[in-house]
Amino acid sequence: MTGHSKSRSIHLWLYNHPLQGVTDQIEFFFLIMQQHGYSVTMGRTPKDSALNVVIENFSEMTSRTLIDYCERTGKRVAVIMTEHLDLVGNELFIHGDRLWSNNDYMHPATQVARIKNLMDCVPYFRAIFVLGDLPELVGSERMFPGLTVRTLPFPELVRVDLTGQNPTHEVVFSGALTAFRDQTLRAIAERFVLAQTSNFLPRKGRDRLNESARIVLNIPQRPNWRWLSLMRIIAALRCGRATVSIGTQDRSCIAECCIQLHETGWEDELRRVVNNWPQAYQDCLTQYEGMRQSFLAKHRFPHDLIEYWSLLEHLDT
Repeated sequence: MTGHSKSRSIHLWLYNHPLQGVTDQIEFFFLIMQQHGYSVTMGRTPKDSALNVVIENFSEMTSRTLIDYCERTGKRVAVIMTEHLDLVGNELFIHGDRLWSNNDYMHPATQVARIKNLMDCVPYFRAIFVLGDLPELVGSERMFPGLTVRTLPFPELVRVDLTGQNPTHEVVFSGALTAFRDQTLRAIAERFVLAQTSNFLPRKGRDRLNESARIVLNIPQRPNWRWLSLMRIIAALRCGRATVSIGTQDRSCIAECCIQLHETGWEDELRRVVNNWPQAYQDCLTQYEGMRQSFLAKHRFPHDLIEYWSLLEHLDT
């Protein structure tokens, strides 16, 4: 905790997402801001007396809403980036593939529209935030000229007492279904007691679902997907559960506190982890805390950016 600038009010202007679709990002944002001494609010409308932050996901209509507000007030917003968007050479990549690559996770036309509407808003951004170390945003200095990309470090998590807990399921997965996920889940369901949903859940519903199982599963959208779901892993740890990822070899920071199984015979290893789930959670949380402290030492919380932003917005200090 720090006593830094508690008078600075940060407002999460959540107007372009259904609440249940970004509950993990909201939780991360509130935790890290409050742990560093800031007052945080959230609402469907912007707040003139605060520094407004939005989460990336713009349509023609929602981008126009942001632009109109900024032009009317002279204010700027910070944006939290959530998609893996990279500029390599002169080519745009989204989710690790070239733009317009066909897939069953996000239609190419949706990808292009999302990027176009994001770029329309760039002149009205004060900064770009990344939660932890993902997405990497390779080539961000060329995609977003004149803007700084700053990381919000990993928040501290409370250790959960597992005494008396007796989960009814062995493993749980929540997330949009793709062909690869469906195939993997079918194989898992043959050997494990599985809880599963493809519906977006509010935070309490997601927590209850995670707590109903011994282990939370991470399954990539397709076989060559390079990244773990940082938010899924942190959400699991908050509930006292470790995450096992099937078919990934991620080397980002969150990989230190997730069990990745990518070799043939992963079913037997998953069984071992399921049978020792309390220890798996304790080990993963300990590794998370070590990673968190190491990351914070290298990537300090962006107090300086918030101070500068406050001056530009003429907020009371």
